Amino acid sequence: MLFQKNVWIPLLILVLVAIGFGLFYGQHIAKQSVSDQEPIKIYKAVEVETPAAAPKPPPPGEAAESGHWHGDEWHADPHETHQLPAPVAPLPVPEDVPGVSAPLVQIPDGITDPNVLAAWQRLDYIAKNPFDWGGRASDRALELMDALTPMWILDDPHDHGEELMIMLDMLAEERDPRSAALLLMYQLDSEVMGRPINEALVAMGPASVPALIARLNPEQSREVSMVVIIHEVVVPIVEQHRSELGGIVDYILLPRLEAIAALDIGDGYELGNSSFARKALARLKK
Repeated sequence: MLFQKNVWIPLLILVLVAIGFGLFYGQHIAKQSVSDQEPIKIYKAVEVETPAAAPKPPPPGEAAESGHWHGDEWHADPHETHQLPAPVAPLPVPEDVPGVSAPLVQIPDGITDPNVLAAWQRLDYIAKNPFDWGGRASDRALELMDALTPMWILDDPHDHGEELMIMLDMLAEERDPRSAALLLMYQLDSEVMGRPINEALVAMGPASVPALIARLNPEQSREVSMVVIIHEVVVPIVEQHRSELGGIVDYILLPRLEAIAALDIGDGYELGNSSFARKALARLKK
């Protein structure tokens, strides 16, 4: 038994030494292989500008100025043909803005009631000073107004109605009160309309009232639907800014709504306009 113990102990020590040597050698080899590898490189993507494609030439015998491509189909007419609409209310803008004319409110002749005259004078002041109620003079708005004038008429399936709506939305977002009459014209006279226009007019507050009153014309209420404007623009502005508008409400705006509400029903827009005018009067006369 003693002889077996003396043999076992050296064998155990030899095994432990072999294991230790193997571990040390293995780590050395691993480190050496890693150090021999090339370092990992990270490459950053480089943006390459793609040159704009050259415009597609017109077919033989045609000129680029006299037609346009619509997809793969050539149309022998200008790309955009905008018809001049019927005259509308002048655009109220301040006199001190370079490059922009400043048409004024036309105060009716023969006014004898001082309250009525004061109301018209107040309207004239608002038209000349539209930035007194916020908003901002935007060069971008002037560019869009120029592009949208004269009014685009979408009477051709090849006209770009989507482009028009995008431009109107961008103009509405500028909240430039000088655009009130133009936005109102598109809302009332075109096939393209939308909530952004109404929201912009309401946000302009009193600054949009001169254009609104010019379009709330009882003589035109048979040809133009004023339902949305009366309900979503006139009523909110009066409810929010009545004190600032002063006599404009009682001596100009409400009488116009009363005239629209009293329309005889015919084959035009009288029914809807008169109905919503009565609803507006019920709210604004409380």
